[in-house]
Amino acid sequence: MEKIARFMEFFWLGLALLTAGWSVQVLYTHGWEAGRVWLLFPAVCAAMWGYRRFMRGKVRQWAERERNERADHGR
Repeated sequence: MEKIARFMEFFWLGLALLTAGWSVQVLYTHGWEAGRVWLLFPAVCAAMWGYRRFMRGKVRQWAERERNERADHGR
């Protein structure tokens, strides 16, 4: 499960970078009025990356706490 979470984290980061590059290109070629809506895509991807990163840390803490509780009860 850890590998999947890590992959998805890098997926969203990569997608954020790609869409940021695309947004800059659209802003450069079409101007602010036509291109500003394209800034939503990297913002959403960056938010998803942050959420996945946060949740991966939380799941790791939960798993560690569960392991510690099982170890304490096993003694």
